Amino acid sequence: MQLAESLTDRQRTALETAYLAGFFEWPRNSTGEEVAELLDVSAPTFHQHLRHAQSKLLKTFFDR
Repeated sequence: MQLAESLTDRQRTALETAYLAGFFEWPRNSTGEEVAELLDVSAPTFHQHLRHAQSKLLKTFFDR
């Protein structure tokens, strides 16, 4: 299964929005709260979607 197929729509949206908003830059261009606001969800919900997406990405990368 490819990564794109393993992500839910919300996980993909959270990951993409965070990336485009500069959440992964150092220093960050936006906070988790700001990204959550862009997604119209709470910060904990954003972080949950993001962590699940990151976990799937890392699993795909490291489980060869």
